[in-house]
Amino acid sequence: MSYTIIIILCSSPLFFFIMKYCYTEDLDELIEYRANYFTKQQLPLLNSAKINEWNLYNEDMQILSFASSYPLNDVVQRAFYNYAEGHEVDYRIYYTQIKIGNKPYVLMSRIAMIETIHLIKTLAFQYGVLALILTIALLIIQRVISKKLWSPFYDSLNKIEGFNLEAGITPQFVETDTLEFARLNENLSRLIESDLNAYAQQKDFVENASHELQTPLAVFQSQLDLLLQKPNLTKTQVDIIQSLYSVSSRLTRLNKNLLLLAKLDNSQFKEKQQIEFTETLDTQLFYLKNLAENDGINVSVEINNTITVTANKTLLESLISNLIANAIRHNINHGSISISVTDNAFIVSNTGESNALDKEKIFRRFSRTSEKKKGNGLGLSIVQQICRLHGWGIEYTYQNQQHVFIVNFQTFHT
Repeated sequence: MSYTIIIILCSSPLFFFIMKYCYTEDLDELIEYRANYFTKQQLPLLNSAKINEWNLYNEDMQILSFASSYPLNDVVQRAFYNYAEGHEVDYRIYYTQIKIGNKPYVLMSRIAMIETIHLIKTLAFQYGVLALILTIALLIIQRVISKKLWSPFYDSLNKIEGFNLEAGITPQFVETDTLEFARLNENLSRLIESDLNAYAQQKDFVENASHELQTPLAVFQSQLDLLLQKPNLTKTQVDIIQSLYSVSSRLTRLNKNLLLLAKLDNSQFKEKQQIEFTETLDTQLFYLKNLAENDGINVSVEINNTITVTANKTLLESLISNLIANAIRHNINHGSISISVTDNAFIVSNTGESNALDKEKIFRRFSRTSEKKKGNGLGLSIVQQICRLHGWGIEYTYQNQQHVFIVNFQTFHT
């Protein structure tokens, strides 16, 4: 469009002169026609006594006394005063010799020309209309062509935006005759296949490694139990065994969490049922409340409504225990935990660090807000995966010096 406008502007002088030339040609033909018509139709009816009367009523068709200075039978351009305009304007004039009563005269046929400024304004108006028409036409053409031309690209873009690595489904791109888009789709398919294979291998590795570690960890813990039962152990030996036992327990929890995440990634928890949420919450609180009170943390529970959810019972219990355990683990001395249940949400609030956490990182695997706190950084990742599996929403906010986690049981994708 820019180039079109530039070309139109640059060519405007040429069009102006062409228009003026064509206009002048038309005027010349007209005044010659009028002169010939006068000679054939009106001249025979005139005599010398009627010349003054004729000139009085025919300003642009004058009968003049003969003089050899007139350029006969040729069109010329001269300026005359125009009473209508109030100033001199250019005329196209045609002189031809005639006879009235055997006496020679000169017939002057003339037509006033449109002023140059008016021609320029007319051309500018025409250019404006032309530019408007071209602009509208180009926009429509561009929109139609672009929509058709870029349709395969936007189809691929929409499928890439909706691609979920965890779903493990390769998007099927539409076939296109456009070479660039065909190459793009081919490379995207190859890249996605490679990523899916790598992700599947990673999941298999985690799951297999977790399974393989279960038995050695169990044997390790049982051997530590036997060692603790040995008589005559020194204090140093007991401390070492207890330290190893603590590490073993932490490894066992980590292994169980990794195995749970692997099963969640593989969608192995498909059994769902109608569960009374408040009953499940009460059962979990029975175990977790004592853990919190042992750390000097006050726990308050507010249940406004009894709600029923469709969920996997094991995963629902894991979601509740992980959220409350996270609130206990990352609390402060003599802090507080507030648990509430509304019509469609489960909310856990707790005191803790005096600033908001990074929303982009808290649900990442192995992400920890502080190295001083115990834990493996998988609890909130498990919570998020459980919510995704059930179509629930999980949200974190920081308000009134409280870290708030909200599980929304209304079905939607996060």
